[in-house]
Amino acid sequence: MNNRTEVTKRIVRNSLRALGLEVRRVRESRLSGTFPPHNQFLLTGTAQNYFIHDGYRHRAESAYFDDTVNTDSWQREVYRFAREVFDAENLTNVCDVGCGSAFKLLRYFNDCATIGFDVAPTCQWLRKKYPGHSWIDLDFAKPPALQSDLVITADVIEHVQCPDDLLSFVQALRPQYVVFSTPDRNLLNAGTHDGPPLNPAHVREWNYAEFQAYIKSRFKVLEHFISNAFQSTQCVLCSPIC
Repeated sequence: MNNRTEVTKRIVRNSLRALGLEVRRVRESRLSGTFPPHNQFLLTGTAQNYFIHDGYRHRAESAYFDDTVNTDSWQREVYRFAREVFDAENLTNVCDVGCGSAFKLLRYFNDCATIGFDVAPTCQWLRKKYPGHSWIDLDFAKPPALQSDLVITADVIEHVQCPDDLLSFVQALRPQYVVFSTPDRNLLNAGTHDGPPLNPAHVREWNYAEFQAYIKSRFKVLEHFISNAFQSTQCVLCSPIC
């Protein structure tokens, strides 16, 4: 291999790392990709199992995940994409369902009207840390009477025992647009095809085809893409079905 080829490869690798991506060499026996020729990974299940393939085992109980210590190591590109949608569509307010530490919400939407939703202990922490912003305890059974231009729910759905409750809550906010993200199970190095997830905080994980089928059952999917292959993140932009 000549020096010019090696330099070019190094430049490409460094450029991808700057975007949160990574080039990896993977043995064929370890491949569990979302796309053909692995046709078994394109199958979807029934609505009763949130369109995850038949035989998948979800986690009966998940560990509580405290996100208040995190900044933007994860889902950074999801929030940047959400901001692009926000600006392109001239939106005015945003709700972040499962906002965690709210670091990314306030970093990318600090000049906008924002509301963050999370569990009560997290909201209590947020009110002390960011008293000038709106934080609402997340109760799927009691969605607030408000209208949100944009709803973000970044890597939340895999933690929820009943994801239908989350989707119903999002619909009740009457958004124009919604940005969902969740890990693509087939891209996770630690993922398992038949479950349960190896991450103790995850109840279930969807592959690309399953997640698109599930979101399509409740919303109109406008875009669906792998936003960060290194972190195995899939991202969906959707709107309510009129």
